[in-house]
Formats: sequence, C-alpha cells, structure tokens
Amino acid sequence: MDLSKSKLSDRWHSMRDAKRVDRLDEENERLRTELRMTRWQLDRERDRQQDVLDRLNRASERKTKITAKPRGGVLRLVVVGGAAYVFGTKAGRERYEQIRSWSSKMMARLGEQHRVDTSSPGMGPRPNPLTENGIRPKTSEVNGG
Repeated sequence: MDLSKSKLSDRWHSMRDAKRVDRLDEENERLRTELRMTRWQLDRERDRQQDVLDRLNRASERKTKITAKPRGGVLRLVVVGGAAYVFGTKAGRERYEQIRSWSSKMMARLGEQHRVDTSSPGMGPRPNPLTENGIRPKTSEVNGG
C-alpha cells in the first residue's frame, strides 16, 4: 500500500509541476509580448525626439534677414512734394502766401473749437460748494488728531 501511495503522490507532484511550468510559460510569453510593445513604443518615442531635434537644428541654422522700414515715409513725401510744388510753380510766392493764409485760418478754427464758452449758465468748470460757503475741513480731522 505504501507503494501505491507513493505512486499517487509522485503523480500528483508531477501534475502540479506540469501545471506550474505551463503557468510560467504563459507568464513568460506575456512578458515577452509586453517587452516587444515597450521596445516598439520606445523606438517610436526616440524617432519623434530625433525628428524634433533635427527640426530645431534646421531652424537655428536659418538666418533671418531683418530690414528696417523707413519711418515717416508718407509724411516726408507730403512735405517734400508740397515744398517742390510751391517753389516749382511760376507763381510760387503767390501760391505760398495762399497756402500760408489757409493754414493760418485752419489753425485759428481749431483753436476756437477748443475754447469753452463760460458765459452761458451750466457751462465751464463747476464751483465747489464747500469752498464757496466758507466751509473747509478741519486740519485736525484730516490729520487724524
């Protein structure tokens, strides 16, 4: 009977070991697959990183030419053109006087528009009612004493 017990025990141990080996094989295969996927993702990430570095290097190698725009081009054109017109005409002095009187009139008009007529009621700066009635804040209250 002892012999049959030992055969059963050996058989049970061998079946248990076989199952254990199968589980370990499955686990190894799963880990290999996971390792392949991780390597593939790492390679893709390295390729992306290299691509970004290459683009940055190419961008830094490009030299941009900066040109300064001439400032006041339109104003300069008007001033020079006006002077050339005034001095270039046959009646240059007469035209100069005409333009000067026109500009004086325009400046006078602009000056009139900015003046405030205080003769009408409600126009002009408003008076402070406290200072008109002689009421002034006490200096001790203002200073906190």
